[in-house]
Amino acid sequence: MEGGQRKRVNNDKQAKPDKRARSNAKPTKSDAKPTSATKSPKSPKSVKAKPAKPAKPASTGTAIPALPTTQPAKDSFLISAGTYERLLYGIEGRFVGNQLTLNPQFIIPAHTGCIKAVSVGGRYLASGSTDESIRLYDLKKRVELGSLHEHTGTITSLHFHGHTHLLSASTDGAICIYRTKDWEPLKVLRGHKGAIHSIAIHPTGKLALSVAEDRTIIIWNLLTGKRASRTKTPQLGEIVAWSPSGTTYVIGYATEIQLHKVGQPEAIATIFSSQRILSILVVACKGKEYVLAGCQDKRVYIYSAEGTELGSVLCHENRIKGLSSVDMTFPDGSIHTIIVSVSSDGRIKAWKLDDMIESVSVSAADKDENEDAADREEVEPLANYNADVRLTCVAASNNIYQ
Repeated sequence: MEGGQRKRVNNDKQAKPDKRARSNAKPTKSDAKPTSATKSPKSPKSVKAKPAKPAKPASTGTAIPALPTTQPAKDSFLISAGTYERLLYGIEGRFVGNQLTLNPQFIIPAHTGCIKAVSVGGRYLASGSTDESIRLYDLKKRVELGSLHEHTGTITSLHFHGHTHLLSASTDGAICIYRTKDWEPLKVLRGHKGAIHSIAIHPTGKLALSVAEDRTIIIWNLLTGKRASRTKTPQLGEIVAWSPSGTTYVIGYATEIQLHKVGQPEAIATIFSSQRILSILVVACKGKEYVLAGCQDKRVYIYSAEGTELGSVLCHENRIKGLSSVDMTFPDGSIHTIIVSVSSDGRIKAWKLDDMIESVSVSAADKDENEDAADREEVEPLANYNADVRLTCVAASNNIYQ
């Protein structure tokens, strides 16, 4: 991917700035070039910037439309992963015969600081870093679009809603909403009095959650761009996530997970962990929802939607830094959910969610009667890629560049 030019982003130094663009949009040289890829795309022409438009009022400009349908499963998917070494990885998952393979598509020196967050929305990829910038890429054209500099702190969380909007959060206590059509910052949400740790968008796109250093969780109305509610948390919240159905959400603390129903301030269940929780994912399998927690002890713990611990799977040789999921069509035509995990051990692994759920379904009685039963909890990954760097975050997405 090589540098292109877009409005409100830093542009390639060699590209001539659009005369219609704002006078303060000075071009800068892009430093993001592939260091490794299966194919080296040709350098595209610079994308012309569109004239700047004033941000619309919050009542209309920040409205995020509901997705009409979820993205259909395909026979391939993309894994985007960030690293401490400032590299951005793009790995394609695809079946060759009956074997799932993970192959690098691009490796980009994207930032000047550690990459803390990545997200994919349709054809767009965004990465956020301790260097306070968000780098943008067009996956279809294989070009870098530039960078966003609305924040004055480390980018801690990024989430696309479909391919139309991007939300970003930072240690500066602000949440920014961008329109991907022209990367216009539509609204800056302010309500926290400390660094924001995590944000999550409701499946409908109408609500968002955020937790921060001030020990509060805020529910945002994205249709108006205003705060809907603000609640104190008993501990320092580090992670928030919605369930696929959108009926519940979870708050992750250092060693606890609280499950909440929308509209009910009190938790419906609390999960206590003996291990440090570093990542959380809520998934659906065969009509049931499950909470997955990646922990310090190299395991992924699996809980029911009611908060019951079902068991754990040993996934890595070091702490698990990120979890993501994507639906995929298998060679026999069946559709299954793939769980992608990344670790400080440098490994990117893909797992079949059905296998993970089945492995923890061994009853406690079976474990007592058979010492070997515990070994059945150890699931073999479908595929394994060694990035040989310290991985920090991951986002899996259908390989659809629309």
